[in-house]
Amino acid sequence: MTAPARSLRLVGQAEYRDEAEALLNGPGDAALVVRGRIRSVVMTCPDGCGETLVVNLDPRADKAWRLDTRGEGVTLYPSVWRDGGCESHFVVWRGVLIWCDRFTSGNVEPRYDPDVEKRVLAGMDATIPLTAEAIADAIDEIVWDANRAANRLVGKGRARSWKQDGTWYFVRADGEDDE
Repeated sequence: MTAPARSLRLVGQAEYRDEAEALLNGPGDAALVVRGRIRSVVMTCPDGCGETLVVNLDPRADKAWRLDTRGEGVTLYPSVWRDGGCESHFVVWRGVLIWCDRFTSGNVEPRYDPDVEKRVLAGMDATIPLTAEAIADAIDEIVWDANRAANRLVGKGRARSWKQDGTWYFVRADGEDDE
């Protein structure tokens, strides 16, 4: 087993899965499958087990991840969690792999932009609970960036959060405005 990857590298795109797989050379390599629209991302498992992962990006074909290519690299939302094989669990955020189970020592989150906090606070409501995904959509931001900013606002007492049915919700703290 090779060392786990710390970044996801987009190496190209292809029309079919087998063509995409042929582009992969090592852990953390990924290729898009595009036929009229983006269908999936195929990647060599970043933990080094050697298996190939296929992440669906087409909501017409059941549960789909979101792909965002803004910023320094590829972002996938939500996290990728294998329930079989090596059972890896990781976040792909601006090209960086953040490990959620093993390999967490050495995790480094992408650069923090404090302006995102201001936009997230402005995108929150004081009474209507919103997910980080809904906030990100409202302010046109990467979901992981909106999530980090929302949690920082909770830590500062400027927002509140709770988990309900496996989903985290955020509201602006009473008396907070968007300044």
